[in-house]
Amino acid sequence: MKKLIVVVLSLAASLTAADYSGIWNGKGGMEDTKYGSVPMTAQLTLLQAGSSVSGSLKIGNGKIIQISSGNVSGSTITFAVGDGTGTLTQNGAQLSGRLTSSKGKIFDVVFTQQ
Repeated sequence: MKKLIVVVLSLAASLTAADYSGIWNGKGGMEDTKYGSVPMTAQLTLLQAGSSVSGSLKIGNGKIIQISSGNVSGSTITFAVGDGTGTLTQNGAQLSGRLTSSKGKIFDVVFTQQ
């Protein structure tokens, strides 16, 4: 009986956990010292397997960059992409957060699932 309870609780937990897999379209601003926040768009494709995330990111008309490593912890997604990192937090039906390059460029963005 105890094994059945553990199995049922495990299934219930997996059903309530968010799955961020899919295509997410984003709008935000790239911070620029000369021009302030420059409006930009982005598209994020995520594939979640348990707490691991993979996929790709495209900012504006730039190249598609592969996510090299990613992790989901609760409602927060962290990942490495190209020469930078990203941290996004679920806010209702959206993911919002910041992408930061190793050169110090910062892109604040809000993604909505397609």
